[in-house]
Amino acid sequence: MKVIISTVGTSLITNNIQVREKVEQIMGKPINEKDHFADIFKQLEGELLQQINHSTFDPVRYSAETNSLSKIGVSAGDCLYFLTSDTLDGLLCGQILKIVGEKKWGASANSHVIQGLQVFNAHSFRKQGLESLVEQMTKILSIYPPSAFKVILNPTGGFKAVVPYVTLMGLIEGVPVQYIYERSNHLITLPSAPLKLDLTRLKALDPVLTALSDDYLSHEEVCRETGLSLYELQNQFQDVLVWEDDLVTLSALARLIYLKEGYQKGDRYLISKTVQKKFQKAPYLKKIFYPLFNKMRDPQYRKAHLHNEVQSERVDLDCCKPGSVSERVFYYVEGDCVYICDIFLHDQYEWVINNHTLLKSSFVNDFI
Repeated sequence: MKVIISTVGTSLITNNIQVREKVEQIMGKPINEKDHFADIFKQLEGELLQQINHSTFDPVRYSAETNSLSKIGVSAGDCLYFLTSDTLDGLLCGQILKIVGEKKWGASANSHVIQGLQVFNAHSFRKQGLESLVEQMTKILSIYPPSAFKVILNPTGGFKAVVPYVTLMGLIEGVPVQYIYERSNHLITLPSAPLKLDLTRLKALDPVLTALSDDYLSHEEVCRETGLSLYELQNQFQDVLVWEDDLVTLSALARLIYLKEGYQKGDRYLISKTVQKKFQKAPYLKKIFYPLFNKMRDPQYRKAHLHNEVQSERVDLDCCKPGSVSERVFYYVEGDCVYICDIFLHDQYEWVINNHTLLKSSFVNDFI
């Protein structure tokens, strides 16, 4: 199974002459205006879906994303993630590509809008868009760690400004990047080459690190808040800071790594093969359980929602009961990692704890 994370552009709609006039009405419009453009959005969706149902459908010509995915070799059982801009045209393209992935390739497909990812407000793009992009990719990679899955980053579609960040993410995580450049029909592959930056050196910048990840600061302010001299600032942090006259900010690489590390605060979690198989059979379960897994990284959350009344000779795993809801998660913790062993909705959960076993020893090899 391949896990392919693709950024999404607008070639899907701009390449289609039949819908071009209607598309101009929604291009660049923020998502919160969807109700205002509901009719035109629905018409465009219908016309674009008609094309994929036609016998002459050609993924190479349909869009940049389907062209690259066809050359990567998507097949049934693969998992596709489409990351779209924070615009109506981005939302539309993501929804259509999700359906293409499911209907044409038999893949499991997901579309996510990346908040702040647009090109009309540079500050919002840098401060919110890039952070949201890193957060979403980090979440996906925590579910499908590259050490256990064949993960590919595909930045063929979307804003050109995003490509270097996706490429850096691939280098940091050790994930190959594959894309088709401009009008070329050849797939370019950047092999995985894990890249590390020693963030402990940034300890001296702690008082201003968050601010530097957001924007430029004057070097006077950085020196004042950190106690560093201008000479130290310029010479000790050459590879992590960039300068513009008297202003300073984090380099693209340092910002990306800093943001990624920031989203990994708390314990890690790993998902067992048992749970992965359940997600493959019933993809809707992902939307129910992924948010819960992220909450369970917090030791205080786990402590507050521990439901160990179910432990017995047949059950020695900890159980997370998030409240008056149906879902239950059985897990154990070792070091800084939460091992997610099995998941249930309430009716099935009651039957299992009364008639089956949920023992740690049965799941240890499920994480190899």
